[in-house]
Order: sequence, then C-alpha cells, then structure tokens
Amino acid sequence: MDLNVHLVFGGNCEDAFNAYKELFEGEIVFVFRKGEDKTMPVGEEEKNKISHIVMNTPQFSLQGEDADAGVPVSTGSSKLVLVFHDLQKLQAVYRTLADGGNIVSPLQQTFFSEAIGEVVDAFGVRWLIMMTDEDYESH
Repeated sequence: MDLNVHLVFGGNCEDAFNAYKELFEGEIVFVFRKGEDKTMPVGEEEKNKISHIVMNTPQFSLQGEDADAGVPVSTGSSKLVLVFHDLQKLQAVYRTLADGGNIVSPLQQTFFSEAIGEVVDAFGVRWLIMMTDEDYESH
C-alpha cells in the first residue's frame, strides 16, 4: 500500500507547486487542467485551474488540485511534517515557508529535538518542521 499526500487549494495550486518545486528541488511531472477534462463542463474562469498535479522531489512526492469554484477550502488541523538531518537546511526551509505566511510556533530546541517549529505558508498549508529525533540527547 502507498500513501499519497494530495493538497487542495482555493485557486492558487499552480503558484504553490511552483514555489514548492523551487524550495524542495522538485520536478513537476504531471499537470492536468480542469479545461482539459472533456467529461465535465467548466466555466472560462476555471479552464486553467489545476485538476491534478504531481511533483516529485528527491525525498517525497506531492499531489494537488484547485477546488471547484464555490467550494470552500480549509486545511483544518492537518499538517505536513518535514523531518531534517541538516539544521541549516531546516532553518532555510522554515524561513521560506514562513515568508508571507504565519508562524504558529517559532523554531526552538526541545527535550526531543534540536529544532522544531510550525508555520502556515502563504498558500494556507500547515507545516511542522523538525530535526530528526534519532539519537538526539538534549543538553
């Protein structure tokens, strides 16, 4: 069995995936727009919205779409967890995701991790970002 992470956006899916592609050194390997689906009529304003997109990175794959017009989008309490082995890379990703978004909790050291923090990025996606807790001993 596989688990695929599929994010739903309120019209800015393509912008989000282009930003994630740069941040996570990814490659967008599939894009299907709502206007390409001949089985469902869509309005002119929806034609270029994303029906399905796939991005592969060296570490993970991410999928997404734009919600249909009029359908509310909420990330609720779900979050994506990024676990790092490199503190400098963690700090760079945290700063980039926080830029234009909201910091839920600043990066801090805990009894179980050298660094952990949480942000909601500019696209409304919630990220928990942490150093691996493998072999971590608090000081």
